[in-house]
Amino acid sequence: MFDLNTYQKEVRLKDGTKILLRPMASEDKDALYEFFKEVPREEVRYLRDDVGSRSIVENWAANLDYAKTLPILAVKNGTVIADATLNRRRFGWKWHLGTVRVFVHRDYRNVGLGQVMIKEIASLADSLGLEKLVAELPEMNAPAINAFNKAGFHRVAFLPNFVKDRENRPVDLVVMVKDIRPAHDEDYDYEF
Repeated sequence: MFDLNTYQKEVRLKDGTKILLRPMASEDKDALYEFFKEVPREEVRYLRDDVGSRSIVENWAANLDYAKTLPILAVKNGTVIADATLNRRRFGWKWHLGTVRVFVHRDYRNVGLGQVMIKEIASLADSLGLEKLVAELPEMNAPAINAFNKAGFHRVAFLPNFVKDRENRPVDLVVMVKDIRPAHDEDYDYEF
């Protein structure tokens, strides 16, 4: 096990750019708000939360709980350039699952940052004892679907008109899953 409070990692992108990966801290609220302010309106429509709302970002920063939601930021020269979040439950029948969300600043797409973020979240999920990761994506977001596919996720469901965007229009949803660990422990007798 590792300490999330001291975790950080320097990585290099395909173009040679060095970035720092680290958990979000409460002091990141302004930088994260600036990051999300630059999200194009067309893309904001499909995000789960209203990231343009300063109060939402401030609420995230004020209520950090790594045991429930682990936000990992990619930072370059003090500026947030990507955000990946691992959501998990500690108890119940979904304790072994993690839900993944990743958003990369448009200036840092197509240089491998999305892949880096997805793979890092998968590595952290493994360290935290999770067995599967789940990603829910709008069907029309082919670049994101391809990024998750390259990172070892596979499509398990297509749900037509399942969610609604910010303008209340129906959106088809793709559910993708990545196995981190085997689903069954060989030492346990599953016979009934």
